[in-house]
Amino acid sequence: MSQSVSIGFGCSSRATVEDVVNLIQSCAIELTPGSIVATLDRCSSMGEAVAASLGLRLMLFPADMLAHIPGVQTYSSFASAKVGTPSVAEASALASLGPTAQLTLPRQTGHLCTCAVAVIR
Repeated sequence: MSQSVSIGFGCSSRATVEDVVNLIQSCAIELTPGSIVATLDRCSSMGEAVAASLGLRLMLFPADMLAHIPGVQTYSSFASAKVGTPSVAEASALASLGPTAQLTLPRQTGHLCTCAVAVIR
């Protein structure tokens, strides 16, 4: 059975596209046609570059929306103070697929970035 896959990511302003792409690739995620990469709207330039590098569609979300996404497993007081939501990676992955999405890979941490994977089976 096919599934929809979304990779959410968050990153420091000092992170590079390579930092984010390397983390995503290290998670051994099966990227299928139609897979999505999602992040905070204020990271749109990084999101566009990561999406282009991986050949994926990009979805962007405001922090106030991400702060209310159900199903998040990992909360960061640092992220909450810096960007206005306690979860960027997990919340972005879940938000991009809608209310029936489930995390299959909770937040993973790389060099100056995080990622998480959600699916709809």
